Amino acid sequence: VDALNVEVTVSEIIATGVAAKVLEILESQGLPIKRSLNIDMPAFPVDITLVDDQDLMIMCSKYMENMNFIRTQTAVASLSEIEADNAYETAVSKGLLNRTTGKSTEKSALLKASVITDPEIVALAEAKELAHAYRKMLETFLENVDRCYSLANREITRRNNAGQRQWGNRFVP
Repeated sequence: VDALNVEVTVSEIIATGVAAKVLEILESQGLPIKRSLNIDMPAFPVDITLVDDQDLMIMCSKYMENMNFIRTQTAVASLSEIEADNAYETAVSKGLLNRTTGKSTEKSALLKASVITDPEIVALAEAKELAHAYRKMLETFLENVDRCYSLANREITRRNNAGQRQWGNRFVP
């Protein structure tokens, strides 16, 4: 079984706004942030017990490296989602303030409908939805990689425990 059949894709963290500033601060503090990675996700074998020890360790380390990178990317996506949400809410609030007459007879539903159908607000709503969807998909991908890592790591632990039991039983009459 060749556990290291991998598909390589170069991925980069593209951060804007608050996320970019935070990454710069972290890097200025000496915390290395990996900005790009050749994603080489090992295909998970049908039967992990057939993978030799060396390939299993390599597979596990690749999952870990990918997980670390995707966690950073997910954090950046989460910050971007917050910024997109704030930009939308601020624009809607400004639109409501600019369109209101201040009269008590003014219908708030019509006023809000007038604002949220404005092309600028529609574009901000689409950006907000995209940011949310991107973060959710990254989280799903991260969960999948985490499960693969956990299974590979459990197999390493199982093998180590089996080896210790064999070694311990050597001296028993």
